[in-house]
Amino acid sequence: MRFIAAIFSLTLVPAQAAAVDWKVYGTTSVEGGSVCFYDADGVTRTADRHLRVSTKCMLQKDLDGVDITRQFGGKILDNVARKVRDKYTPPIVLVESVNADQALIVMQYEETANLSGIQAHARLLFELNCPEQMTQILSTYVLSDGKESRSDKPGNWQYVAPETNNARLLKILCLAQ
Repeated sequence: MRFIAAIFSLTLVPAQAAAVDWKVYGTTSVEGGSVCFYDADGVTRTADRHLRVSTKCMLQKDLDGVDITRQFGGKILDNVARKVRDKYTPPIVLVESVNADQALIVMQYEETANLSGIQAHARLLFELNCPEQMTQILSTYVLSDGKESRSDKPGNWQYVAPETNNARLLKILCLAQ
């Protein structure tokens, strides 16, 4: 087990002060499972009243591999305890049924995403059109099998299919507006 922990710790980028506030909005089955986050503090409104938001997806095994009691000076555990004390409710509960145990895991993942510096396997910049229920991807970064791919060419506007990560993201952010 120590060997696995040692290998895992090598995959972490040094943690930086949290300049973002990552919130869970969905999961994928990519590479055994990943958790997707949006930057709640970075949501902006464009001149045409659309929303822009940065997202990232991190491998669940990487998130689960963090020892929240020891790594990062115990800050992850302290922050989760503070959220529980303050009766914080993760935004994902606006669109998904989440029990108390799942809410704790969501809080742990959010704090780990904020503090750990784990490499995201996907980063996307979205523009959301709330009234039309459409999204547009403005830029992408994907890391798969050690290979990076990037695009800063905006995609076409697309209607959002129900019960998808994009639908959850749209509902969470458009409800808040």
